[in-house]
Amino acid sequence: MKKLSIYLIGLCISFCTLFSCEEVLFEEDLTDKRIVLIAPTDSTTVRNTSVAFSWEAVDLATNYRLQVAQPNFENASQVVLDTTIVATSFTASLLKNEYQWRVRAQNPGSVTPYTTAMFTVIESEDFSSTEVILIAPMENEITNTANVDLQWQSITDAKTYRIQLLNNSDQVIQEEATTTTSISVTFPEGVTKWQVRAENDTQSTLYTTRTLTLDSMAPNQPVAVTPANNATQSDTVVSFSWTREAVAGTTEIDSIYVYKDVALTELATKDEVTSPSDITLETGTTYFWFIKAFDQAGNESDPSDVSRFTIN
Repeated sequence: MKKLSIYLIGLCISFCTLFSCEEVLFEEDLTDKRIVLIAPTDSTTVRNTSVAFSWEAVDLATNYRLQVAQPNFENASQVVLDTTIVATSFTASLLKNEYQWRVRAQNPGSVTPYTTAMFTVIESEDFSSTEVILIAPMENEITNTANVDLQWQSITDAKTYRIQLLNNSDQVIQEEATTTTSISVTFPEGVTKWQVRAENDTQSTLYTTRTLTLDSMAPNQPVAVTPANNATQSDTVVSFSWTREAVAGTTEIDSIYVYKDVALTELATKDEVTSPSDITLETGTTYFWFIKAFDQAGNESDPSDVSRFTIN
């Protein structure tokens, strides 16, 4: 018996060594657990196009899958929402209609059954309390194109939609009006709020607001420093360094490209790096390398000059 215990302990240690201790642990089985919905409850009428979904947490669940169908899942004309989140609440904007929503708890090993409820969304009789539902661009979107198409859903009884752009001080820097549910607007460089409200002859809704960042400036061209062009070394650990002056705007990253041929077709390694960076390569090989910079908006720099070096 003592030998068996020692064997089992050794087996566990071996598993932890090979796969890490976290991987040896088994996930809790959620199959027999059940989600308890908080809101909206079954057959509820929501007098607002902004619907707040909530439910009780399930022990040992790592996330939740939330779905909303119109008018229900059995006869769905469309699934209007399908998302996986860690929190136990979620807010979505929906048009007036009948819906069914459901949620289940999940972990890497199992899921609970879905819990389902019906609800109906109706617009408030008070036009001023109606919310304009923005479609695109998404909140906090980053782009490198100044001309942006704004889109939103129509509001019953609206005759005009007013669009405003605001700077960081919340000052209106541009205002447009349209009778349609989309408009093309030219954004300034940097972070800008854009907002839309609906208007009729006597009333207007509150503005619905999102933020957009325009970064149209490409990063500066990096300058390769070490290893210098035509350098030779015996150490397989190569220290790469370069310089590049940052450009104001979104976050910039550098990528290194190391090739085994002058035509730059046989890639040895490519990675996101910061200067300096050590990379282990093979002996008896001549390498060709350069650096290129990118930013969050999708801009990219010109590559640095290609340098060559040899590891003896």
